[in-house]
Amino acid sequence: MGATAVTNAGPDDAQAALDRVLTGSRAIWVLHGPAGSGRSTVLSGLAQRGRRSGAAVLAVPAGPEPETVLLRLTTQLVELIATLDRPELVSMLSAVAWLRARLESGSGTGPQTTAHDLITVLATLAPRSRIVLQFDDFDLLPPELATVLTLVAEGARATGTVTVATAAGRDPGGGPVGKLLAIADGTVGLRPLTAAETTALLPGWTTRAGRIASDPALVSAVRTALGPLFGNPGTVGATITGLRVSGRLSVVDEHVCLTGAGPPIVLPEGHPETLRLRRLGPRARRLAAIIAVLSEQSVPTLERLPWLASAAALTPSVAGQALDDLVRAGILRGGTDGAVEFAVPALADRLRLEHGLRWRTVLHRRIVRDLLDRHPADPAEIAPHLAELPPSPPDPGTASLLLDAAASGNTDMPTARRYRLAALRLLAPSDDRFPEVLRALLADSLAAGGYGALADDLATVVAPRLADPGPSARLSATVLMCWLGALAHEQRLAELDVVRPLAAEVAHLLDKVPDCRLLLDAVNRADRPAAAEAVRALARASGAEDDQLFALGAGILLGALPGDGGRPAEEWLVLTEMPPHEDVAEAAEVLDTVSVLNVLLRGRYQPPTSGFAVDWHMVRQAYREGEWDAALSLARQLEGDRLWWDPPRRHRFASVFAAEICAQRAQPDRAADWLRRLPFRTSADAYVAWVRCLLHQSEGQHDEALARGWRDYAECRERGVRAGMERLLARLLHGARQQGDTETVTRLLAELESLAVRSPTASVQEAALVCGGLVRGDMESVRAGVKLARQSGDVFRIAEACTAFGEVSPVPGPSLLEAHRTLRRLDAVTALPHVSDLLDRHRISFSPDRADRTDRAGLDPLERHIVGLIASGRTNRQIAAALQVSEKRIEARLTSLFERTGSQSRVELAAAWLQGRLGPAGS
Repeated sequence: MGATAVTNAGPDDAQAALDRVLTGSRAIWVLHGPAGSGRSTVLSGLAQRGRRSGAAVLAVPAGPEPETVLLRLTTQLVELIATLDRPELVSMLSAVAWLRARLESGSGTGPQTTAHDLITVLATLAPRSRIVLQFDDFDLLPPELATVLTLVAEGARATGTVTVATAAGRDPGGGPVGKLLAIADGTVGLRPLTAAETTALLPGWTTRAGRIASDPALVSAVRTALGPLFGNPGTVGATITGLRVSGRLSVVDEHVCLTGAGPPIVLPEGHPETLRLRRLGPRARRLAAIIAVLSEQSVPTLERLPWLASAAALTPSVAGQALDDLVRAGILRGGTDGAVEFAVPALADRLRLEHGLRWRTVLHRRIVRDLLDRHPADPAEIAPHLAELPPSPPDPGTASLLLDAAASGNTDMPTARRYRLAALRLLAPSDDRFPEVLRALLADSLAAGGYGALADDLATVVAPRLADPGPSARLSATVLMCWLGALAHEQRLAELDVVRPLAAEVAHLLDKVPDCRLLLDAVNRADRPAAAEAVRALARASGAEDDQLFALGAGILLGALPGDGGRPAEEWLVLTEMPPHEDVAEAAEVLDTVSVLNVLLRGRYQPPTSGFAVDWHMVRQAYREGEWDAALSLARQLEGDRLWWDPPRRHRFASVFAAEICAQRAQPDRAADWLRRLPFRTSADAYVAWVRCLLHQSEGQHDEALARGWRDYAECRERGVRAGMERLLARLLHGARQQGDTETVTRLLAELESLAVRSPTASVQEAALVCGGLVRGDMESVRAGVKLARQSGDVFRIAEACTAFGEVSPVPGPSLLEAHRTLRRLDAVTALPHVSDLLDRHRISFSPDRADRTDRAGLDPLERHIVGLIASGRTNRQIAAALQVSEKRIEARLTSLFERTGSQSRVELAAAWLQGRLGPAGS
């Protein structure tokens, strides 16, 4: 064993150790580590650096055909001799050719003879070129070949050649590797890569240049799919290559993103994990494939081993042995309550993909047949497999099994919905149960938040089955309303033509052709008042005025259309006292359907877990909460999905807010790229102008910012655009004020206050109060604006309002420090200089280290809450009301806080809190 041993090394440690070997000579090193430690990646990096330094690197991995390793080595020697192009080396070409011929024929190729011939060639070449031999996966070589290469490494070391080999295992002693370790000068023991180390390597695989960052969503998806193999660089690299080749990777906002809803991420073909499964034999492979397919719906357990064995056509004992082999090989692992699951999810997905839809159908049909042979058949056991079978002629008996399983108290809502959809396929429209099942399907879909799936199912399964004789006019109208609501919720109104045949059928049943046509036209125009009136007419005509399902569909439809938060349709939208109507107006303007319906249909609306509506809601929520990195990642996901499939008429507010974040972070190229992706003339145009104004201001083009911004505002006002108009006016006003243009400031303020009269939403009122107070020096007006900003929860707007309050307040410190701290956290470097100038002007010292300190352990939770409320400007009475305690208790707490902190006033206490100067209790 060599004297030098580097243990528990990461990639950087291993590279540093081997780089020292590379600069020297006459060395043999063995690189070893468990699966996932990145041996091949380290060796590949060493080869690249060696070639850049002028060395001749002869890399001969064991590969899929380890028996050809010597032939491949001779091929590289011939290439090296040809590259050197020296007349005196011509004889070496003949020697290598003779050796290769002997190897191919298998005659006269004893280990000693072969090693001697190779050493002779290397000794001749070494003085003319520095040579590095690399043997990856040395432990996979046949023993006789490993012996030859060990002799070659030892003999070539004397000529100055460096040899680096890799082997699996934490302590690979004995076997083919043992002899090499005995003569090695050093070893490097690798540990598996951490998630951070693997993530840092991703850019090298996602793009050729290796300089584009990876989006966090891509990292998360690959990590989830590969599980414990995420630390294996070779596996991750091959997986990324597969995604790139299949077109699943796109560059969005200078980040590599996973786009579209294509096939799942699977293990690369020929991966050691798949080879390990193959070596276990056909029985284990068949059982693994069955478990992979069945785990799509629920995790199989050991209790189901008998019918797993039956499905695999195995006896229970053979199936048990195969299961043991799979667990022992690390393919499967045991979970809680006897669950059996794949250690690497991507392997399960590969098995599902390889076996295809037909094999899966045959499997489910076989299981159904076996379960039906048992008497009585258990609906809960058989339903998951019945739901996976393709459509068949009407079968009332099978439908009954599915409906019984759906009605079970142990069945969750999404699963019950799936069972009822499968049952609906098996029921004839004339079946007495058809209307009831259809209503239950609608109710389940809305209760589970499955709006996109409902729209798809109505188009493909339900609508074709509503032909004459169909259900009642009332049920048909309810289906129509839920369908329109689902499409509007997911911004899919471009698909409205698919609904027209059902609308025509409803119109025929009710003899109300004009009313149904008016409804579709109003929805198509996104005209909420007209749509609300048409919905009322349809409800009266169909007798659905007291139908809760019809009402819910109508509420979702009208709440998803642009408007003022729902007032034109109060009979379907429940207006609650808290939060007030104005709090949803801004969400309605930017088409944040989830926020709107969460308020207006509280208690009846279920937000979806996936889909465009909830994705946009999450972008907006992350932006407002100051999680700007998360907002950008979510926006990139939406944009990536759009590149994969771009439905028309879907709004692009997420792109605008992503552009604003980039502009605030002084990344104008990224911001401009987001804006370039937007279509011409949309409901987001005022927000687009808001961002474009900031870009002009950041580049010092203040006159252009004002002129272009005002033109954009006038055009949006002419077109009736409402969303973001107050933000555009406020940004223009701040820009004009900083330039000392009082005439423009006066004009803009008048326009903003006029807008507040016409559209008195909370966000417009906030902008008018803050800007008006700033221009007039009215501290109370700005204070009221700060209060509205805090109620909105938008941290950037709070920072802007605090900055304005700091300009007019006689005690500017707390507000300016809060604004500075928030902007630093957001990395909003464009807005920071103005706040810093104000701090300097008022001679308020700001220490980033102290401001970032979070050690406030000296205050208990109630005291922290009290001081936070004081910092936001609340009085003792307001604090007492907020905390539901007596005002005297608040006063007693404040007295104690003054004594412990040394603060002389509420202002000093708030400043100490905001600057992080409150020490531990008793200090």
